[in-house]
Amino acid sequence: MADAPANEPRLTGSVPLYKNVEPLNRQKHKNYGVTTVSNPFSFLRDWHFVPAISPEFAYACGSFPIIFLGEKKMPVLVMGLRQGSNVFVTEDGQFDHEHYIPAYVRRYPFVSATNPDDQASTVCVDLDAEFVVEENPERPFFNENGEPSDYTQQAIDFVSAFENDARATEAFVERLVAMDLLEQKDVKVANPQDPENPVTVAEYWGVSNEKFAALSGDKLKEMQDNGDLTAVMAHLISLQRWDRILRRTSQVGQQQV
Repeated sequence: MADAPANEPRLTGSVPLYKNVEPLNRQKHKNYGVTTVSNPFSFLRDWHFVPAISPEFAYACGSFPIIFLGEKKMPVLVMGLRQGSNVFVTEDGQFDHEHYIPAYVRRYPFVSATNPDDQASTVCVDLDAEFVVEENPERPFFNENGEPSDYTQQAIDFVSAFENDARATEAFVERLVAMDLLEQKDVKVANPQDPENPVTVAEYWGVSNEKFAALSGDKLKEMQDNGDLTAVMAHLISLQRWDRILRRTSQVGQQQV
């Protein structure tokens, strides 16, 4: 997984956060690695949400709203209301240490790409990450023998685990859709100019409280056994975090005035 095969792997679609992704290769990137920078989370500053995996819902629900977006109902962690404004990352690229750091963020700058002909996935790296350097890294990608360093091996293991969790998350969403548990929801704020017509600031898919409450005991037992119940409860609890997003967005707006 740490060396690109003869047939180039493919990283399809738009992948949030990533800019210049290349398959990690022991020859091409033998002198590359990462180094400490003063703004370690600057790459996240312009992203107001990141993809989420269902096993982390229970950890993330205390920090961010967990919602479902788009036709595929992809779960994401909300970190702001608009593109270009992550209310958990400071101007100098620091992350609010009181809150959970998403697995998707911790995986960066690594990511996996699928290979043709059902070959194993290949680990890739975003060479445009500010902390990735071409020479004299504090933590090299490869050792003197051309083998993955301990740092790279840990990254490979994390990417592999994330990939497995992502597949489990897709199956989790498919089960929610099959049970018709998701409904369209929104977030509204007061409109000073028109008090009777609040402004919608977010629209998303979420689990219906009514449909969830109507599930049979057998279905709830099934969801408890496969882990879906914990994820759904965490999602519902997380929706209380919208107040935090609105409050922080307002504070950021006031600072920019």
